[in-house]
Amino acid sequence: DELAQPAHAYLFVGPASSGKATIARRFAAGLISEDPAVQGRVLSGAHPDVILVEPDGRSSITVDQARRASAQASLSPLEANRKVFLIEEAGIINDEAANALLKLLEEPPKDVVLLLVSHQPAGLLPTIRSRCRTLRLAALGPEDLAAALAQIGLDPGPEAPALSELAAGSVGRAVALL
Repeated sequence: DELAQPAHAYLFVGPASSGKATIARRFAAGLISEDPAVQGRVLSGAHPDVILVEPDGRSSITVDQARRASAQASLSPLEANRKVFLIEEAGIINDEAANALLKLLEEPPKDVVLLLVSHQPAGLLPTIRSRCRTLRLAALGPEDLAAALAQIGLDPGPEAPALSELAAGSVGRAVALL
């Protein structure tokens, strides 16, 4: 079972706005707890053992952010059995930060799982990609896109096939187009 015995690092890749970050957050919630209330805290960003690393107003994740994540990884979890680091937009991490992150991937603490999300995986160092279990998300077909939109209360109606093509199978783009 992937949640009981997870790998130390996962790389979620796929087209922009394909739901990679959403799936990674839900995976993080499952890694932290089976309790829906605790999972809700993870999904809302309010759990202390799930650390989000994302560009903070800059164009990429910085070396300082990567070093802070490494320092936090060495600390014990506060509430859960493990810590999860969610690194969004990992494909735009700068080289210095990538090297700092690589140290964490090469020698991960036993209770730490890293989740990297990228629509530009080629922008990551090959050594980072090789140390992660890769999960590829494909663009959604018209039926799946319509179902995803229905889950958030949007109905593309008879225009679903055209919307799917215009949005290139991306829920985010379809929402913007609607």
